[in-house]
Amino acid sequence: MHLHGEQRNVTWMVRLALVLTVVLVAAEFVAGTLSHSLALISDGWHNLSDLPSLLLAWVAIYLERRPPDHQKTFGYQRAGVLAAFINSLILTAIALGICYEGYQRILHPEPIQTGVMIWVGLAALVSNGTITLGLAHQRNDLNLRAVFIHNLGDSLSNIAIIAGAWLIRWTGQHFIDPLLAFLIAGMIVWSAFGVIVDSGNILLESLPKGMTLEGVAAAILQVPRVREVHDVHVWSLGSRSAALSCHVKILDMPTSETEIIAEQIRRMLAERFGITHTTIQFEHTHAPGDFHRYMPQPAGPKEPAVSRE
Repeated sequence: MHLHGEQRNVTWMVRLALVLTVVLVAAEFVAGTLSHSLALISDGWHNLSDLPSLLLAWVAIYLERRPPDHQKTFGYQRAGVLAAFINSLILTAIALGICYEGYQRILHPEPIQTGVMIWVGLAALVSNGTITLGLAHQRNDLNLRAVFIHNLGDSLSNIAIIAGAWLIRWTGQHFIDPLLAFLIAGMIVWSAFGVIVDSGNILLESLPKGMTLEGVAAAILQVPRVREVHDVHVWSLGSRSAALSCHVKILDMPTSETEIIAEQIRRMLAERFGITHTTIQFEHTHAPGDFHRYMPQPAGPKEPAVSRE
C-alpha cells in the first residue's frame, strides 16, 4: 500500500510539473522576445526540453508498473531508462543550439530589458524550485533522476538570470546576457552527461554501478559448501534491479540440500547487492581438493580466476 501511495504521489508531481512547465515556457518565450534577452529565450528552450522529458517520464512510470508478460518476460523496467537516455540526448542537442545563438548575440548585441528578466526569472525559479523539491526524494530512479536534474539545472539557471539582469542593469554591459546563455548551456550538458552514461550502461547490460564481478563471486564463495563459482554474469534490468546467472560447483549431495544452498545464495545476493533475479546452475565434483580457477570469459583480456581452497 505504501508503494502504491508513493507511485501516486510521483505521478501527481509529474503531472503538476507538466502544467507548470507549459505555462513557464510560454511566459519565457514571450518575455524573452519582448525584452530581447537571449538568456530568457535560452532558458525557455531549456524548459521546453523538459516537456518531452516529463511526458516520457510519465509514460515510463505507467509502463514500469505493468507486470511481465509472454513477450516482456522481465517487464518494462527499462522504459524509464530509455526515456532518461533520450531526454539527455535532446538536452545535449539544445545546449549546442544555445551556444550557437550566444555566439551570434556576441557578434550582434541587442539592448536588454532587465526588469522583465528579473520578474520572469523569479517566477521561473518558484516553478522549477517547486518541482525540484517535489522530486528530491525520488533520485534512486534513473528516469525520475533525469527529471530532477533537469529542474535543478533550471532552478540554477533562473538564479543566474536574475543575478545577470542585476549586473546588466548596474554595469550596462549587454554581453553578460549571451554569457549567461553559455552558462545555462554548460549546466545542461553537465546534467545530461551523467544520465547518458548511467542509462547507456544499463541499456548495454553492463555491470551495475558500484559492483564488481570479483566482489560478487567472492561473496558467493563465502556461502557454506560452495567450492567454486564461474561463468558469472551480472547485468542491470533497470535503474533499481539487477539479474545474475552463474555456475556454482559443490560436492556431490542430494538435490534437497542443493536447494538449501541455492536459497542461501539468493538471499545473500538480494541483501548485499540488490540482485533479485538469479539463475544458478550447480555442478558437482567428487574431488574436494580439485579446484579450477576461471571466471566469465568475455572478448578481451583473460579474467582472473576466483575459487575457494
